[in-house]
Amino acid sequence: HDVLLDRDFELPCDLLVLTSGYTGDETVNELKGQLKVSSDSEGFFQERHIKLGPLDFPTSGISLCGCARSPKTLKESCEEAVGAAMRASIPMKNGFIEAEGIVAEIDRSLCNDCGLCWKRCPYNAIELDEEKHPRVIKALCKGCGLCAADCPKECITIVHYSDDQILAQIKAALEDSPEEKIIAFVCHWCALGGVDMAGVSRLQYPTNARLIRVMCSARVSIKMIRHAFELGAAGVLVAGCEFPTCHYISGNYAAETRIKRAKRILAKNGFEPDRLWNVWCSAADGPKFASTMRDMVRELGLGEGGN
Repeated sequence: HDVLLDRDFELPCDLLVLTSGYTGDETVNELKGQLKVSSDSEGFFQERHIKLGPLDFPTSGISLCGCARSPKTLKESCEEAVGAAMRASIPMKNGFIEAEGIVAEIDRSLCNDCGLCWKRCPYNAIELDEEKHPRVIKALCKGCGLCAADCPKECITIVHYSDDQILAQIKAALEDSPEEKIIAFVCHWCALGGVDMAGVSRLQYPTNARLIRVMCSARVSIKMIRHAFELGAAGVLVAGCEFPTCHYISGNYAAETRIKRAKRILAKNGFEPDRLWNVWCSAADGPKFASTMRDMVRELGLGEGGN
């Protein structure tokens, strides 16, 4: 079966030799926990982005190369090693790193020092001071929003992606005919790329969705989902990175767990949990996003909703 052509072929041959599969080193899981980096299902470390950051981890200041990423020849490993060394030399020479403008901020007047943000942060970007008060290390924070979505006191704000800003987008999207609209939260790094790919590929799918971009699917809180349904949305879709990878290490896993909890809460509040959907897709998976939208519109009984 050719995965690119999606067709079955019969190839006459005298001898069939199966290639042995390779797996990563057994120490990967231990290092992954210590460095707060991600790995794939085969036990190899996962780069920040296969094209934009092939030699970098999502965590700043750590580079990777060679067979730590995937099986490589000696020549390929040496070439990548030179590139990784050059990448690591940049902050060493400059003496500083440039942090993202999208970071978390904690309102100490509302915080009850539960420590949940400190436990959940995938980058160890939140530390506790001597009095057990949480503090954001902005040089390490990547702005995924996981801490803000989980905060029981809603005292954490993500710069440029605050609760008020996202809730205002939901309200604006549902001003007219909310019963025909689907609010789709799409992560910036993968799901939004899938949406773009669907458009570039001219794939046909209904126009019921109103997209709201978030940096990570982990930023979508239960409050946001419930708000959309309270305003009359026909459905809500949370779209994030495909497993087992995530630009923010474990953001999609956190989002999946929260969606399951959100469905139970929605059911208790009188909403149909089946109206909350999720999809995990890569930036190149436009057909998957388009297919999900068609399925969602059909299951929700919204008709075609346009092309």
